[in-house]
Amino acid sequence: MKGYGQFCPVAKTAEIFAQRWTPLVVRELCFGPRRFTEIHMGVPLMSRALLVQRLAELEAAGVVATQPLAQGKLYSLTPAGRQMSELIALMSDWGQRHGQGRIAHEDLDPTLLMWGMKRQIDPRELPPRDVVLRFEFRGLPRVHAARRYWWMILRADDVEVCLKDPGREVDVVVNADLEAFVRVWMGHRGLADALAAGDIGFSGERMRVVELKRALRMEDRAALKTLAFRPAA
Repeated sequence: MKGYGQFCPVAKTAEIFAQRWTPLVVRELCFGPRRFTEIHMGVPLMSRALLVQRLAELEAAGVVATQPLAQGKLYSLTPAGRQMSELIALMSDWGQRHGQGRIAHEDLDPTLLMWGMKRQIDPRELPPRDVVLRFEFRGLPRVHAARRYWWMILRADDVEVCLKDPGREVDVVVNADLEAFVRVWMGHRGLADALAAGDIGFSGERMRVVELKRALRMEDRAALKTLAFRPAA
């Protein structure tokens, strides 16, 4: 970890936080303690060796704490690390307002979308009964073409994401252009416009569709979302 040779607190914060990938690693830990594989799911393009290095650097800096498990470690933010969640939220807000034009087709990753939706769902918005959703995406980048189909199970106390058919009866099928869905979910585009254009379609019982829209906070009109940290219990 290279320093800037300055005593300025901005420089000292940057020495820890402004390393490549570090903000995204901290972002993952803002949602609660994580195993190494769970952190890597949120930064799949980061090499495992570099993730090991960044986690060790953050631990040495007093930002991350570890707890030994029977296999591997459990990583969590220290009190100092949890204060960095404010930086992550500010970065998210700035990116929502000023960075949406920088989203390239190659940035569209259905895995990150499903993972992001799962952790942003408010437990208070989950239906009292299980609702099984199937997502059928089109317009995927070639590198993600094999990950067109996904399943999500909304439970009263949990959300499960599956890349393979869980063998449950499906309540709602979502057929969508991936870019259109990402932009609606992030609040850059209204759902009503995407539905009218045929970029997104729902099939299933009306009440189940309503539950889906409420859980994912998909609004008819464009409304930028704020990042909500919902640590696992």
